[in-house]
Amino acid sequence: MAEPKFSIIIPVYNAEKTITKIIKVLKAITAASFEVLLINDGSIDNTKEMISNSINSDPRFSLLNKKNEGPGPARNVGIEQAKGDYLLFFDADDFPEKSILDDYTNIISKNPDLDLIISSFTFRTLNQGKLVDEKKFLVDDYVYNSNEEFLLDMYELMNKQLMYVIWNKCYRRDLIMDNNIRFKDYRSCEDRIFNLAYYKYCSLVVMNAKSEYIYEFEGGQGITNQYNSNKFATFKEFYERSNAITNNENEAGMAALFLKGTISVIFSILETNKVDKKQKKLEVNSILSDSSITEAKKKAITDTTAKKITKLLFNMPKPLLMLVLNTGSFVETKMPGMMALLKRKY
Repeated sequence: MAEPKFSIIIPVYNAEKTITKIIKVLKAITAASFEVLLINDGSIDNTKEMISNSINSDPRFSLLNKKNEGPGPARNVGIEQAKGDYLLFFDADDFPEKSILDDYTNIISKNPDLDLIISSFTFRTLNQGKLVDEKKFLVDDYVYNSNEEFLLDMYELMNKQLMYVIWNKCYRRDLIMDNNIRFKDYRSCEDRIFNLAYYKYCSLVVMNAKSEYIYEFEGGQGITNQYNSNKFATFKEFYERSNAITNNENEAGMAALFLKGTISVIFSILETNKVDKKQKKLEVNSILSDSSITEAKKKAITDTTAKKITKLLFNMPKPLLMLVLNTGSFVETKMPGMMALLKRKY
């Protein structure tokens, strides 16, 4: 097989219920030159066998097995093995539009020196597999012709939820390799921090208005909701790096986004059964008393109702704040449809 134009990297862990869906979608793509690297991250269910059966000797697909270390290290294995000029990072429980590679090929042909494509995407909230809400995060067609111009818009693009994730983007492999950009071995924010490292080197960025990816989120069960002990530390690192890469141009805006992200961290603590109530209280109190939160709740911009509410929450007396957070956590876990509607406003 000739060297592919695109390498699609998919970390997979215990995805026996979902992995065949994305493989089926990718196998139906015929027009573009691509390879798919499926990184089995130490799955303990039937994922490995299901991948082997699904790819069925298709030369475009490769299964790579490794011990469980999380999605970041799994993606790094894919980066090292990839042969394509451009890299795409997908998840095992979502899927792209079938036209994605044709669309990206057309964009690249018009902009051969591009460093990054950022596309619109569709976000679906599910409840036990049933669709309860769908929202499109839309990009305006636009071309950034300099790194300075691109970074100047970073806060506004983050504010539109376009810059955190990796699956609505197309990256240049040589830029990643030449600058030794890799994913950290974190269980959260590893994609956000990878993106920040990559953004520093982007001079030509194409914004693609077409929705190219469907992200499906099972309310209360997605990786965003998962608990890990250093989750707040990774969000804090991302906040500090975001200010650094933008030369503190939008400190107030970044502070507001940081507070919003911190609410999701606290929700993950309140919802987990991995630690007892005493430990939960200690962890939440530690976050609320952290110097970065003290700073952010003073600086945070209040240009929207949602940001006004967020800032108000963090400046409430702690008992009242905890009552609100516990209520929100319950709604997110037990009533994902209602939470999805609230997030449309929030």
